[in-house]
Amino acid sequence: MSDPPRHPFVTVRLRPDQLELAQLRLWELGATGLEERDETTLIRESAPGRAVLVAAFPDQAAAQYALNEIRQEYEAEIGYVPHEDWATEWRRGFSAQRIGRRLLLHPSWEEVQSEPDDVVLMIDPENAFGSGDHETTRLVLKVLDKWVAGGERVLDVGCGSGILSIAALRLGAASAVAIDIEEDAVEVACRNAALNAVDCRIEVSTRPLDDIDGVYDIVLANIATRVLLRMPNELQARIAPGGLLVLSGIVHGERDELLAAYAPMPLEECLEEGEWCACILRPAQS
Repeated sequence: MSDPPRHPFVTVRLRPDQLELAQLRLWELGATGLEERDETTLIRESAPGRAVLVAAFPDQAAAQYALNEIRQEYEAEIGYVPHEDWATEWRRGFSAQRIGRRLLLHPSWEEVQSEPDDVVLMIDPENAFGSGDHETTRLVLKVLDKWVAGGERVLDVGCGSGILSIAALRLGAASAVAIDIEEDAVEVACRNAALNAVDCRIEVSTRPLDDIDGVYDIVLANIATRVLLRMPNELQARIAPGGLLVLSGIVHGERDELLAAYAPMPLEECLEEGEWCACILRPAQS
């Protein structure tokens, strides 16, 4: 009888002050999920004063490649969890949270007590990025809570779980186009759209940005800075007159380089949390 399939993950042990950059590096290496954990979960005990990151990968080859790269900088190893346990394992650590003035975010398996003015957002990230736990996602959700007034057209580039475009729709945006290079992310985003009863107002696909037509009142891109640096022309072309471009996934030290790449778009606002920031830009006035 063959052994049951196992799901690979890479465990990284490091100092707490190294967490932010290590998280960014793991996403860049193709992680499909990332969680900061302690010694009570699937891993052996961590030393006092040390932090632990656990990154999920789609297959053995991807995990091995990430391990070879990341252990040049940090202590790391591959671990496994039985495939039949992984469907419930990713739920660990996700719970209800309030973001901004209006948003109440929770996973589908957890009931919440909402207030009359709450905009409730139900998200199951599964193996796609976007649970609301990461600073980069929370920052964009705060932007949406502040800026979505109703009726906007939204473009979500690198949508992951769909959390951002779905939040915009729940806040009153009229329609959304969400794209991601990962088929798994598209499937997760479609399921989350249905959970939030906005599936009739969102188009989710793996279409490349170059194939997206029209302009949008709000363009979202929560992607690693190295990717954003290659996209200024494509993203700027999709912004409607008077619209907003929201860029996130930016470490503080990368902000000036990013803003220079997107010049002459003026910076409307910059939100910060921990080592991360999100920049709101507007088209330059002609």
